[in-house]
Amino acid sequence: MSIELNKYAESLVVPLPPEMPSFNEYDEFHINTSGGKDSWAMMVLLLFGYKLPKEKIKLVHFRVDGDPKYNPAFFDYKETDSYIEEIAKMFSLELIFLHSDKGLKQRVMERGMWPGPNSQYCTSSLKRDVYSKWARRRGPGRYLCLSGERAAESSRRAKNLAKENFKPYKTATAVTKKRLVDWYRPIFHLSTDQVLRLMDLAGIDLHPCYTKYKVSRCSCKFCIFLSPQEMLSVSKHHPEEFAELVRMEEFMGHTMRYEKGNPISLLDFIKKAESEYEQIDLLSMPCGGF
Repeated sequence: MSIELNKYAESLVVPLPPEMPSFNEYDEFHINTSGGKDSWAMMVLLLFGYKLPKEKIKLVHFRVDGDPKYNPAFFDYKETDSYIEEIAKMFSLELIFLHSDKGLKQRVMERGMWPGPNSQYCTSSLKRDVYSKWARRRGPGRYLCLSGERAAESSRRAKNLAKENFKPYKTATAVTKKRLVDWYRPIFHLSTDQVLRLMDLAGIDLHPCYTKYKVSRCSCKFCIFLSPQEMLSVSKHHPEEFAELVRMEEFMGHTMRYEKGNPISLLDFIKKAESEYEQIDLLSMPCGGF
């Protein structure tokens, strides 16, 4: 990689929280990646800014649809696995794919309701719980979970990160078994421009979800936080899956979208965008978190 990349990444390094051990004290670093721009900026900053050793790093990706042998991509983008594999190979990093025993579609149908801003069980059940279970099998050691949330993404995240961007990962830690797991967000301070600059200098192309599907969040294909324009774009590229989403909504009698506290069907939601569908500044908007 270029001298320019090293200098730029080093310029973005900030002191670690005073309560956090030094990077040298960790046995493994688990970089959580959705395939989104923030995930890759985090990886690049850790490699070229903080100089973490590659042999201690594991890239960890969560498949929300569950086991791909039995569940074809529905909420996951079908391009994600190969895209992440290519970048892991590019940087010579070990890649781990994890998934729950149940995919998101099954969980939604069993609950009879969609995830929501106040009940993001998609994140808690399919990412955090899955990570904790995997980390508990790592055995004795000190491990650091790393995720790419940024304060600039939203006022809510800025408030949360101001309180704590480092903490013990309690559900994965077992002191009696000599397994300590911490959680740190190393790019909490970066702007979107800095994120994109790190990717550009490292030679990493954006995930197709940004360029092909025109969405702002590299998370679920039908994320509950998509705008009408984004949901319309995804529905046009994946009409069969979207039709199934509508059928699920009708069967459960529950919608994933609300406006001013009132439910709005997915079909009515995308109709809001159909008459004035236009390109917006997608890359300045928040990505999915861990």
